[in-house]
Amino acid sequence: MILYIIILIIFIIIWISYNLFLYTYSKKLDLLEQIIIQRFEKRANLIPSLYQITKNYLNKHDLVFEEIMKLRKIQLNTFWEEFLLHLNNEVKIHSELNFIFKLSNDNQKLQKNYKFLLLKDLFLEQSLKIWEKVKLYRLIIKKFNKLLKYKKFTIIWFFFDIKEKHDI
Repeated sequence: MILYIIILIIFIIIWISYNLFLYTYSKKLDLLEQIIIQRFEKRANLIPSLYQITKNYLNKHDLVFEEIMKLRKIQLNTFWEEFLLHLNNEVKIHSELNFIFKLSNDNQKLQKNYKFLLLKDLFLEQSLKIWEKVKLYRLIIKKFNKLLKYKKFTIIWFFFDIKEKHDI
């Protein structure tokens, strides 16, 4: 009889530990999502500087920046929306930035402008930091979603609304 009680206590301890683990894992994922969004914001805050620096060098300057400004406006209006929606908009901004830098690479005068070169390095640095966090997020998401398969056997779902995360 005492053996059954010990086994039951061990099972309850493991069950509670698993529930707490899932909850903290979910909160860490939420924090990582916020960090990724902050990284995107840091990079997006460099766009006005890029706009000003390239103003005298690019033909049809306003037309080139028109789409990225529309996307930036959408991003500011939907800042706290769902992570995947925000990320989708950031991907569009990223492709527009790539287009602007491709245009800028063809301009020899702009390539000699030290402010532009510094800004280009800052964009690359921010993009690298974003990519590192996105890789980490993808890795964690796979593990997290595997753990969620056992959610039917845990009580945590009655108290905390932890949803499956989608890969990016």
